[in-house]
Amino acid sequence: MKSFLLLTVCLLLTKTAPVFSQGCSDSGFCTMGALKPDQPFSRKLTIRLNSIELTQHLGHTKYGDWIHATFLDAVVGVGNKTILQVRLPAYAIIEGNMPTTRGWGDLFFNASRRVKATEKYQVFVSLGTKIYTSRPDKESSNGQPMPMYQQTSYGSNDINTGVSLISRQWMVAVGYQRALNQIKNEFTHSAWAGDPLQEAVKPYDASAGLQRGDDLMFRVERNFRLSRFNFFVGSLNLWRVTKDQTLDFDGNLKPVSGSEGLASNLLVGAGYQFNTRMGVRLLTSFKLKERDANPDGLSRDFIAQLAYLVRF
Repeated sequence: MKSFLLLTVCLLLTKTAPVFSQGCSDSGFCTMGALKPDQPFSRKLTIRLNSIELTQHLGHTKYGDWIHATFLDAVVGVGNKTILQVRLPAYAIIEGNMPTTRGWGDLFFNASRRVKATEKYQVFVSLGTKIYTSRPDKESSNGQPMPMYQQTSYGSNDINTGVSLISRQWMVAVGYQRALNQIKNEFTHSAWAGDPLQEAVKPYDASAGLQRGDDLMFRVERNFRLSRFNFFVGSLNLWRVTKDQTLDFDGNLKPVSGSEGLASNLLVGAGYQFNTRMGVRLLTSFKLKERDANPDGLSRDFIAQLAYLVRF
């Protein structure tokens, strides 16, 4: 219990700490299935790792937005080689310089299968999808479309795939994600002309009719494991291989300059097992490099997550 309270205090203190980092920037696929950080490893090749995980998420953007979100993951083993993961829609509250928004997020599914296993390492392949549950069309009290940073749903159906190699000390993973549809958001700067918040809204990237580009992910992680406590540090790199596109004044899709390229992050976290069934995990992320333009609203200056796990 002392460890749980300590981790909780650490998460709360990060809201005022002078830390700079960037979140996943990929609408969630790097925390699903074989691609997620801090995965357990066991030399018992027939082990099943069913679990329920409740996570409290805190994020901060460079525009002063605070994102508070709570979500639930369920992980179920099918046979001795396949793992299914479902993430229920998160409930999020987004507050800052813009009007506060709140609502439900998107639904995630993932299937991972172990394709090779030895006593020293295991290899998994992963296939997943994200399904949007509502349109990113939240508006101000005066009816102006809000930026994507204030939307609780990303508004796209995505598919992703990847492969990971996991040992007791190391994890290396590569993944790819593609958004399948154009996002039904209508945010433009001109819609806020004459509004008291006109100046506050200017830094946000326009996102009307957004078509998000494809993402390539590379993760490497080093884990230090003791009997009940573990500490991990790693690098998460996301390369947007194609530019985002948004609608111009004539209603045509145009590439967004600066929306392609690398976003790189340093991840640091720790976990503690109360017993064989219950534990907690803290994850933080520190920015190393970000893209110039982020019309999808996924860029973060800071991110931290505290999770409570129950295995069965």
